[in-house]
Amino acid sequence: MPDTQERRIDEASDAMDSTADAMEQRSDRVGESIEETKSTWSQAKASEQVPTAAGDWEDTDDDAGGDDPAGFDDPESLDLDDEDLEDDDGYGKNDE
Repeated sequence: MPDTQERRIDEASDAMDSTADAMEQRSDRVGESIEETKSTWSQAKASEQVPTAAGDWEDTDDDAGGDDPAGFDDPESLDLDDEDLEDDDGYGKNDE
């Protein structure tokens, strides 16, 4: 095998080794980050000072603000007339 091919193979092998080492280091950092996040999450769940998003909706004060659920239009409960379902061309929206 000529020297140039051997040299290219060696360079490619070195590049693959370098890439593998870099990926291993990244994997280790990701693993450490995951463990740190799990620890932080466990501490937050155990702490009484950390507020939670869970609550009892039935006991929610109406003056708390937010959207009025009574004003929500459920699309399944709407009665649409046939003319509401037609486009300008006289065909239904789903008809082509």
